[in-house]
Amino acid sequence: MELQAEIIKLIQSISSPVLDLFFIFVTNLGSEGFYFLLIPVFYWSIDKKTGIKISSALLLSIYINAAFKEITAISRPIGYPGIRSLYTSSAGGYSFPSGHAQGSATVWGIIMNRYRKTSVYILGTAIIILVSLSRLYLGVHWPVDVIAGIILGLLIVLVVLGCGKLSLPPDNLLTFAAAVGVPAILLALFPRPPVFKYMGMLSASWLGFLIEEKFIGYEPKKSNALKAVVKYSTGAAGFLLIYMGLKEILPDGNTASAARYFFSGLWLTAGAPYLFKKFFGT
Repeated sequence: MELQAEIIKLIQSISSPVLDLFFIFVTNLGSEGFYFLLIPVFYWSIDKKTGIKISSALLLSIYINAAFKEITAISRPIGYPGIRSLYTSSAGGYSFPSGHAQGSATVWGIIMNRYRKTSVYILGTAIIILVSLSRLYLGVHWPVDVIAGIILGLLIVLVVLGCGKLSLPPDNLLTFAAAVGVPAILLALFPRPPVFKYMGMLSASWLGFLIEEKFIGYEPKKSNALKAVVKYSTGAAGFLLIYMGLKEILPDGNTASAARYFFSGLWLTAGAPYLFKKFFGT
C-alpha cells in the first residue's frame, strides 16, 4: 500500500479549496444519483434502446461492484497516515473496486458507443478520467481501485452490447422469463440488502421495456424545450410519487425495498412512456 499511498499524496500535493470544490462536483458526476437522473433523459427523450442499455449496464455494474467489495474486503485509505480524506459521505463500504470509476466507465462506454463521434469520445473519456482522479484526490480510494473499476466497467459495456445484438422477440415467453429469472438468480447468488432493490429495478426495467415494445410503441422524438421539460418533470414526479408513496405504505425490509424499486422501474420503462404517448403524442 505504500506506493499507492505515495501516489495519492502526490496528487493531493496540489490541493486547494478551489480544487476541493471542483473534485467534489466531479465525483458527483459518477454517483448513482446522477445516473438515475440521466437515464430517463435518454429513455424518454432521446433513444429508449440506449436508455435500457445504460440502465441494464449500470444496474449490473452496481451488482458486480458490490460483490467484489464484499469478497475482497479491502479497507479504504481513509485514516491512512498522511492522506487527507474529503467528502467521505460518498465512500461507503469497502474500497475495491471504485464504484464511481466503474459506473462512469459503464455509462459513458454505452453513450460513446451510441454516438461514435469524436466530441463524445473526448467528453466521455474526460469524465471517466476526472471522476477516477477525483476519488484519489479526495482520498477515498486506492489507485488500484479506480484502475480495476474502469476495466470492469468497460468489460460490462462489452457484455451488454454483445447481449443487445441477440434477437429476442418481445412477445416470446422465454424473453419475459429471462427478465424475471436472471435478476432472481443474481439475487440468490448474492442476497445482500442493496442487491434486492437493484435487482428489483433491473427486472422491472426489462419487463417494462418488453411490455412497452409490445403494447405501447412509444418512440422518443425531438420536441421543443418547454415540452421536453414538462415531459421530464411529469415523469420524474410520477417516479417520486410511486417511490415515496410505497415507502410510506410498505414496511421496512429487503422485500419492500425490492418492491419500491420494481414499481419505480416499471414506471420508468412502461408507465411514463404510456402517459407520454397518450397525452403528449410522443
